[in-house]
Amino acid sequence: MIAILGASALALVGLQAGIAAPTDAFRGCLREASAKASNEKIGADAIEGYLRTNCSVQMDALKAAVVAFRVKNGMAKKAAAEDATMTVDDYVATPVEKYKFMAEQLTAKPQGVAMTPAAQPAAAEPKKQ
Repeated sequence: MIAILGASALALVGLQAGIAAPTDAFRGCLREASAKASNEKIGADAIEGYLRTNCSVQMDALKAAVVAFRVKNGMAKKAAAEDATMTVDDYVATPVEKYKFMAEQLTAKPQGVAMTPAAQPAAAEPKKQ
């Protein structure tokens, strides 16, 4: 009984390791592509397409790994493919939102702060004797 449980645990660890490498590669690619997009001044509205295009190899590898993992765990292939697409979408959403936020911050004009002169103390009245 313990041997079966141990073998199952090892198999699961092996399957999860099969997802870890493509996940790390995809996330690394997204970080590098985001930095490159910033240097190239890619617009906030085009960043998602830019990331997906520049990381398509890693994205496809991650999708394949997620589908294989889910199918091996009993999920139907169609559902596994949908799950893989949602997983990729989630990974892309974070750098897209961060890039859009940073682009918005860089283009926002600083709000003018009205500087009022400091109040001057009233001149001291001469003492009457």
